[in-house]
Amino acid sequence: MTPGGSSERSRNRRRMRGARIGTARSGSLPLCLVILLGSSCHMLHGQEVAPYLQGGERGQQVVLEGNRLVLTCPAGGSWPLQYRWTLNNTNVTDWTPQYRLSMPSLKRADAGSYQCMVRNRMGAVIHRRTEVHVAFMGNFSAGEQRKTATRGRAAIISPPPLASFPRPLVTWYKDGHKIIPNNRIAITLDNHLVVLATTAADAGRYHVEALNEMTGENVTSPAVYLSVSVCLQRRQRDVT
Repeated sequence: MTPGGSSERSRNRRRMRGARIGTARSGSLPLCLVILLGSSCHMLHGQEVAPYLQGGERGQQVVLEGNRLVLTCPAGGSWPLQYRWTLNNTNVTDWTPQYRLSMPSLKRADAGSYQCMVRNRMGAVIHRRTEVHVAFMGNFSAGEQRKTATRGRAAIISPPPLASFPRPLVTWYKDGHKIIPNNRIAITLDNHLVVLATTAADAGRYHVEALNEMTGENVTSPAVYLSVSVCLQRRQRDVT
């Protein structure tokens, strides 16, 4: 064996050993990257999210009396989420996992401003208010009335009190005949009947019919009897 051959074999062994080390080093890099990425993903999935809103109810709702009311409070965030409802800033529920508020038979007293709050371990958020109106038609709360007007002067006849939502449409009648406003008879925005320069022909029985367009109900008021008198001073002047 020549010295030159021994040296060549030594160099080959060193090259092979270096190649194995390089392969091991290059192969370990993807493994490190996988470990790092796995740790990052684990930290991302473990991060909790505070509640946030996901839309909401309409700003106003009108529901018929006796019908069911359902309000929802859509929100996102880390679970568990808890919800609490208020009516006119007063709690109507305790904290609950239910995001719906359900009332099977709505009453007039249930009308008002509803709002929900959502919370989890990271914080809380409040939904916007929802105004709930209860549509209903009550009855006239007064009995028959009698009113006296002076001939030649204006007479104002007010409709009897009536509880209703929304505000009803009112039609006036005299002696069973519908009153058509003219240059002497007018109906105000508050449904008062105004008769200018009354005459003896204006005396009679007046009443109103009220219609709630939302509920479809129609009620008739008690009568208002109007009598027209002659001014006392005029009577005295006519006598002398």
